[in-house]
Amino acid sequence: MKRIKSIVCGTVGALGLLAMTSCTDLTETIYSDLTKDNYYTDKASVEAAVVRCFEHSDNVTWRGDIWKLQELTADHFVWTQKGRHGYDDGMWIRLHEHKWNYIQAQINGGWVQSYQCISQVNTVLRDFNTLDFSSIGVTDEEKAAYFSDLRVLRAWYYMFLLDFFREVPIATEQQGAEEIVAQSPAKDVFNFIESELKDALPSLPKEKRIGRWTQGPAAGLLVRLYLNAKVWVGEDRMADCKKYAQDIINGVYGSYSINQSDYRDPFRSGINGYQSPENLFEFWHERGRLEQQTMWADGMHYSAAQTIGSDGGGNNGIHLQPSRDFQGNVYQFASGLGNPFEKYAKCDYRVIPFHTTDANGGYEGFFLQGMQMQYDKSKQYGFTDQYVNGSEEYAGVPLVFVDQVGRFSEQAELKKKDGESDEAYKARFITYMKEVAERGYFICNDADVIAKKSQVTTGEENSGIRFNKFPYLPDHDGLFRSQSTPEMRLAEIYYSLAECYYREGNKAKAAELLDYVRIRNYPTEEWSKYSYVANPAKLTDAEFLDEWGREFLGERRRRVDLIRWGKFGEAWWNKEKDPSDKEYTYFPIPQNQLNASPVLKQTTPGWE
Repeated sequence: MKRIKSIVCGTVGALGLLAMTSCTDLTETIYSDLTKDNYYTDKASVEAAVVRCFEHSDNVTWRGDIWKLQELTADHFVWTQKGRHGYDDGMWIRLHEHKWNYIQAQINGGWVQSYQCISQVNTVLRDFNTLDFSSIGVTDEEKAAYFSDLRVLRAWYYMFLLDFFREVPIATEQQGAEEIVAQSPAKDVFNFIESELKDALPSLPKEKRIGRWTQGPAAGLLVRLYLNAKVWVGEDRMADCKKYAQDIINGVYGSYSINQSDYRDPFRSGINGYQSPENLFEFWHERGRLEQQTMWADGMHYSAAQTIGSDGGGNNGIHLQPSRDFQGNVYQFASGLGNPFEKYAKCDYRVIPFHTTDANGGYEGFFLQGMQMQYDKSKQYGFTDQYVNGSEEYAGVPLVFVDQVGRFSEQAELKKKDGESDEAYKARFITYMKEVAERGYFICNDADVIAKKSQVTTGEENSGIRFNKFPYLPDHDGLFRSQSTPEMRLAEIYYSLAECYYREGNKAKAAELLDYVRIRNYPTEEWSKYSYVANPAKLTDAEFLDEWGREFLGERRRRVDLIRWGKFGEAWWNKEKDPSDKEYTYFPIPQNQLNASPVLKQTTPGWE
């Protein structure tokens, strides 16, 4: 019999003692004398084994390939090549243009990372099946909660696999670690997820636990499952989605609430010990221990530390897809998609340029945009009057993030003139960049630059608005990287319920639910212009999808929302409409996995 680990191409032992080896030989090697028989000695050791599974999940779903598959294939984010940086064998181009292949690293990562986590859970559950809990002081109620917690965690991973691949092996603790598992039809995977969640729900506590599943978020996973059932398995389960969403809002599965007066509320959770009542499930972080990493390395500029007041910078990779062309005009795509930054109203609090407002973790805005200024170390918040310099195309001149992509630094007017001194040239360049910052965008008439087009390969170090919704704050008093990551928010439940009503034709109820969340994003004096209740004609299919995008930008769901609304194959910035030669709404089974297993088959249409 083949090992199940050869199918998943990688596994991690429950206690973190196992070495990662190749995809063809994943024999477990134990590097200490600590084994199942002598590890579980008390309740704390059981708790540690459970928590270890959750620590890994934050990493792989929020800063790994799973996030990239959901966001870099959609119309909000892109990883552009910036001169000599970021081409990376064309992988980001393929994701953006929907031209991925069987060996795309991120697609294989989505498979491997999900099954690694599933393998962790299964290993712990196998241990638990042979453990005498009563002998180490664990009650039957606590035992049931541990099992349920892990089963929900595993079901969550299977939801990614169902979304990404449809037909996948269902491996559980009931099978031997060495047992081969064949693929199951998508409907069986769906049914497994549903039954696991429903079975586990009653044994979970209602009280919120940071970084752990409880009744509220477990029921929220059922909302996600039913909302997307038509796409995943061809069944309309909106009635079930509606029921669970309403029950969550009614407090059946725990007490949660929306802070209608603070748009930052769910995203500042974790800062200075604050816990948002909106977050059903959030991953906890703390400076110096388990630090928040989402979008820092991949999205921040090399010089981000100078702006944020932190240590080090990022890889300057991911940013919002551009909303403006070479003349500064907002793109008008026939699909109505893209332009993520310009989809926000000018008065929306979320588009206030990000800045800290006090030394205690106060801040405003979700985006780094325009002229980047030096962090004020003396006050421990805000900026000085000194700008941050670029280090590549704009070395020695102000770094100005623009909602555009193009080789603007190569314009003829920015070349040094004959006889012009270095000082005069630099002063002219600085003046030019200050004008760009004041205006908010470049105006380029250089034919050679325009001929290179605005595309994934023509970025510069200052291309794109930078995302700081999960706020990176200055590095003092434990603020930096201490914010939680909200995996599930009550706002998602409101929006899901609103979509159920909208699809029924009850737009008035949908408008009411959406407005209940949205009101916090607008000044009181402007709200009447943007309220769907006050302006019911505004709430169309296109607007509903735009609103999903505004509220959940960067929260690892844009791809699946586009698919559910039938728009994933449409054209947007630097992406043509998908061809009809093969399936693009889910991915091919990775070639690495097909090579590793004698039973795994390619089941994605057009990729056989």
